[in-house]
Amino acid sequence: MSEQVTPLVAAQAGREPEVEAELEQAREEVLRLRDLLIAKDAELGAAKGRVAELEDHRMRLAGVKHRIASQIPGLRLLLGAVLRLMRGQR
Repeated sequence: MSEQVTPLVAAQAGREPEVEAELEQAREEVLRLRDLLIAKDAELGAAKGRVAELEDHRMRLAGVKHRIASQIPGLRLLLGAVLRLMRGQR
């Protein structure tokens, strides 16, 4: 059993310093890329949350518009025009 360990230890001890430095750079790059991925994932989650919030707000306003328009004749056209004007101001 010690015969199997000795060649492995000898092979690892005999690594060239350039190879060790390259491995260390690769490890650092992997950590950097992982951190970037985590940050982008968090950013995407925040954006998805904001989209869901805006969609909910839009649906509530559409419901209010529908309720008001169904109660007062002709108001539907007026509300539609007002909303189009508001969208054009952005």
